[in-house]
Amino acid sequence: MHRLWLTVLVAVAVLGAGMSEAQAEEIKIGAILRLSQGASDGLPAKRGIEIAVREINAAGGIGGKQLKVIYEDEKDSAPASVAAYQKLVSMDKVKVIIGPMMSGNVLAVAPLAQREKIVIVTPNGTSPKISDAGEYVYRGCTRIDKQAEALTKYAKENLKTTKPAILYSNEPYGKGCNDLFSKFFAGLGIPVVATESFMVGDRDFSAQLTKLKQKSFDLLFIPGYLQETAPAISQARRMGITAQSMGVFGDMAPKYIELAGKASEGHLNCSEYDEDYNTPTNKRFKDAYYRIVKADPKEPNNIMFAAITYDMTRMVAKAIAAKGGAPDQVRSYLDTVKDFDGVTGKLSFDKNGDVVKQGVYLFRVTGGKYVKVK
Repeated sequence: MHRLWLTVLVAVAVLGAGMSEAQAEEIKIGAILRLSQGASDGLPAKRGIEIAVREINAAGGIGGKQLKVIYEDEKDSAPASVAAYQKLVSMDKVKVIIGPMMSGNVLAVAPLAQREKIVIVTPNGTSPKISDAGEYVYRGCTRIDKQAEALTKYAKENLKTTKPAILYSNEPYGKGCNDLFSKFFAGLGIPVVATESFMVGDRDFSAQLTKLKQKSFDLLFIPGYLQETAPAISQARRMGITAQSMGVFGDMAPKYIELAGKASEGHLNCSEYDEDYNTPTNKRFKDAYYRIVKADPKEPNNIMFAAITYDMTRMVAKAIAAKGGAPDQVRSYLDTVKDFDGVTGKLSFDKNGDVVKQGVYLFRVTGGKYVKVK
């Protein structure tokens, strides 16, 4: 009997040692993404991370250790994002997190990251407030005010807009867009003639559109998330509103065209990613991403979000490989990297942790496809 127990104890010890050894061969980072609500954006973002991790690990990992990502769902909620952050840091012991995705959730998590010295890299939080959220906070996309500047300038110079109207999502992102775009239009000498708002989850916009129709306008800007912006423009067209439509980069997805149908034709919006960016790295990434999309008809397709997280994951991995995995080591790389070979451009970060690249791409829906206009 004693011999049997001794055998069991030895086996358990060997198994435990094997598990510890396997864990020691991993480098863990976290990710907080929109995996339930907003999954049409969050799942592509997850795929971008997965593609990067597969490439890194196939090439030998980081210093011979495999990179592992632990995913949590931000659930489009600040409390849920904070809980996800706390779990990743306290239980999983990660020192770097990709995400959250939504600006409000980034701003909820940022004070904790700053206090506990954990690096967070948001792929698409666009609020200008993130620039002042702390030295451990980075972002991989262009600030919303930079998008506003590019779109309003194009509207004036190329579309000859003189009377814009705004129908915005009544939450932090949409409200921020309304304020910023109104400011930039005013700066160009173009006052906004009418504004209306809707709530996240709305599907009937007839009341707002009826009020807007009482005004004369030549451009309808609809900032928000495509689950609302696409049906909103579709209803606008059915009600006889013919003004040029414009949106922000949440509309840069095949799902927007699918939901809006013919009403999407001519729609102008900005993007962080140009599929035609001609580099070997981008070709490899595109091939890998579209293999995933084509393999499953139910897979949400939004290569822009995948492209940003792909770049941010590769930059974090490079930082760990070059400097080490401690947060200040990761920061020392991100703060000094210049012209990193990303699929969204040649990437650097400024003193506020905001990504520096070629600027904002503008696309127009033409023949049911996104065509770059600038």
